Amino acid sequence: MSFSNSHFINLLQPWLDNQLGVSLSLVGSHPIPVYASRQRQEDSCGLWAIRIEEKGIVTARPEWVETLKPMVAGLSLDELFSAFGAYELSRILLPDGVGVWGPSWLLVGNRDVFCPFKDNRPVQLNVDELTKQVDHEVFWHCFPGQAMVGFAIFEQSKLVALAAVTAVNDDIWEIGVDVAPESKGSGLGRAVVSAAGEWILSHNRLIYATTAPWNIPSARLLRSIGLRYVASIMAGMPAPFRVPPQPLGHPYPGVKIYNYYPEWAVNKID
Repeated sequence: MSFSNSHFINLLQPWLDNQLGVSLSLVGSHPIPVYASRQRQEDSCGLWAIRIEEKGIVTARPEWVETLKPMVAGLSLDELFSAFGAYELSRILLPDGVGVWGPSWLLVGNRDVFCPFKDNRPVQLNVDELTKQVDHEVFWHCFPGQAMVGFAIFEQSKLVALAAVTAVNDDIWEIGVDVAPESKGSGLGRAVVSAAGEWILSHNRLIYATTAPWNIPSARLLRSIGLRYVASIMAGMPAPFRVPPQPLGHPYPGVKIYNYYPEWAVNKID
């Protein structure tokens, strides 16, 4: 497959083939192909889709495929891999108790692109320390019960930033990060994510991370240490149907943010 990020796609392909349940080489466009997948029969998400540049693919439970095909065929790649696409896919899946989340951006890094941020504050936490010291109500992106290691910053004995690492597979290790709400915007996230990335590379693994397009601080953070965008992904999630928040962050510090839509026009969440 000739993509601009072919090197990274090739590194990811064994995992992506397993994740999809079919070969990534089946990606296409006009119409975007939809395949039944044994993988989707065996997991709770029911649907998984990926876009790489101008091609995409959807895999789903067999009972949804024939209904999904004409709907997906009627959407462009931009429409499918958007909040609109998540809503349209969910119209088919929700009667069976599954909604669609996404798109999320998939970013990766290796020694060729990684740009470490030198900071002496992060301390390494083992699994036992993560269990005892982390409030996962706050640090909820940090793989509760699944992390292999964590990199933390404490201020006055209080945990204020954490990046945790979990294995996607033997070759790809993922970073999740959270910063305490009162400490956001102070560079703590970059420090702990950089420490986690250096640890992954020291074990000769590929760095993997995901973020949502509306999570501006997270996207900026991951890009700041050199991680490269390679794909957008969408996945089913057991109901209830989850909606994203308004975009997070600011264009630059101190700028005034104005909610363009009135409060009455925003979804009311029970």
